[in-house]
Amino acid sequence: MAEPIRSYTPQRDLRDQLRRKVSDAPVEHAAAVLSAYELLQEAQDHGVLDTLRGAIGAGDTFIGKASEYANTPEGIRALRNLLSLARLLGEVDPAILHAAAEALAGTQRSAEKDSPPSLWRTLQRLTGPNSQRALARVAVFAESFGSALNVEPTHPGGERKSRSASGVAVPVVFSAAIVMAAVFWIGRRSSSR
Repeated sequence: MAEPIRSYTPQRDLRDQLRRKVSDAPVEHAAAVLSAYELLQEAQDHGVLDTLRGAIGAGDTFIGKASEYANTPEGIRALRNLLSLARLLGEVDPAILHAAAEALAGTQRSAEKDSPPSLWRTLQRLTGPNSQRALARVAVFAESFGSALNVEPTHPGGERKSRSASGVAVPVVFSAAIVMAAVFWIGRRSSSR
């Protein structure tokens, strides 16, 4: 009876292949290797490597402190506020934010050049259609924010906490400051035109 022919495939030596790749690497990637050496030297000259070494050494301490803070009521509120802020930023149209940034920059430039307008001139500018449009949005925001202040917040433990007078005063003052800043900004914006 005939025996089947066994196929023999020689085993590759992975170490030999790696050794060959490493020996060819400086020639093939000479520019990249030189750039990496220069970057490493710059990091050493500016103390970045020492800072990284210290950060790695203090990593356990940092994580411990961060977890201790995250377990406090303030830490929980801060995290919730960050998540709400991220959601708010996700809902803002980038074109509106860009227009607001340009308007603010224009307001700064015009404020440096011009003398402040009179109160009458400022009130006249507030009656323009663009100012009224912006004031309407500020009013809607103030109304929504005010109605949200009437709702008692839920705390991490699930219990509802009664509002004290000081607990309401700070958000009311904050919302009034936002409205006043918006009115001032709109007035300054319309004065630059």
